[in-house]
Amino acid sequence: MEHKLHLGFVTTYSGRWPKELPEQRNSEYGTWLEENFPQVDVVRASQIGCTRQALEEIAEEFKRASVDLMIMVYGAFTGDDAAAYLTEMTGVPIILWAPYELPFEKNTRLYANALCSMTMNAAALKRLGAVYYTVYGSKEDERAAKKVKSLVLAYHTVKAMRHTNLGLLGYRPTAFYNCAFDEGLIRRTFGVKIEETDLKVVFDKMAELPKEAYEADMKKMEETYNMDTLPDGHLENHSKLYLALKEVMKAQGYDYGVIKCWPEMGNLHTTPCAVLGRLADDGVHIGCEGDVDAELAQIAENYLTGLPTFITDMINIDEENNIMTFWHCGNAAPSLANPKYELLMRNHPLAGQGTAFWGALKPGVVTVARFCNIGGEYKLFLMKGEAVDMDRYTRGIMANVKVERPVREVIETIIDEGVPHHYSLVWDDVADELKEICGILNIPVIEL
Repeated sequence: MEHKLHLGFVTTYSGRWPKELPEQRNSEYGTWLEENFPQVDVVRASQIGCTRQALEEIAEEFKRASVDLMIMVYGAFTGDDAAAYLTEMTGVPIILWAPYELPFEKNTRLYANALCSMTMNAAALKRLGAVYYTVYGSKEDERAAKKVKSLVLAYHTVKAMRHTNLGLLGYRPTAFYNCAFDEGLIRRTFGVKIEETDLKVVFDKMAELPKEAYEADMKKMEETYNMDTLPDGHLENHSKLYLALKEVMKAQGYDYGVIKCWPEMGNLHTTPCAVLGRLADDGVHIGCEGDVDAELAQIAENYLTGLPTFITDMINIDEENNIMTFWHCGNAAPSLANPKYELLMRNHPLAGQGTAFWGALKPGVVTVARFCNIGGEYKLFLMKGEAVDMDRYTRGIMANVKVERPVREVIETIIDEGVPHHYSLVWDDVADELKEICGILNIPVIEL
């Protein structure tokens, strides 16, 4: 991504405290940040923040580097001056990180007193109206490390979304009112820029492709998937559309897209389900059925994880086993398939007229999310679950997800809240990160 998050890192202490521990933490925590956030530009202060002069120089360094977020690690006790000055001069949020105290005995001194310092500094920043977060625990502590990672990745994703170009390939399918969207609200809330390319541009590009290009892709698909019932002409349309969408997305400068996948595409026997799945594994993410709000969740999940996601309906519940079935026509990335069961390429499972994957998706932790425009403001629908090892039981592609809350209670809440019918699933636990994003953007969360 071109627009990386610039993360300022500084270690601080007051001058009357020993310098050995601050120097050690400065080295170790700076390296930890660089190793754990390859997608972020870590801007390490050239010196430890100990004196007024040092803080002034560090603030200038951070301003020159245009830092978006700062992490201040307590090398040892630090007065209110450091955090207050850095936030005032840079105008960006700060994470105050207090590692655990070194072991001490009755007749030995404190070498850090970081927890006390952090609580003191947080109170000062609250009075000043600064945006700050606190983390208590050393980098080896899973809770502390998780909180730092959630915050940094949330800010990384918020910045990425503000530099995202979303392409509309057509508008929305007939009678799918919930797939309508408010472009101005999206730009104000997320910063995502939206432009439109007519489906005719895609169809024209398909017609222009050289025969050798789409025939080579057809051969690759024939060697990879069982497609013995696919109607004549559907595979050729599949390969043409796969290559055409890649070219159109690149030519238009779209980072992500949504497509009106029916009825026009079906009328031309090129319903794109399997194409969208393949493209997701190539890093080209296009949401189906013109659902921009579901795509916003896909964008956030992809920026957080780098993984393909599955935009899907929820079609069934099993109350005895507390399982929800997430199903769609066949648009999941092949990399998400459960290797225990065959992944087929078939006609569209409902209306025909295209290509779709039929299969079961792999087991593992999943995060279910959707941004919802409810009453003219965005909310996030959020739920965690465990995809179970289970073969598909109808045509199309599906994930059977075991959740914590009773499934009937879940669907009743979905209906009561007015959450639309598409969700984005990612095979990772990013619930905390998504909640941090919503905290940054002042978006309420409907968490189940």
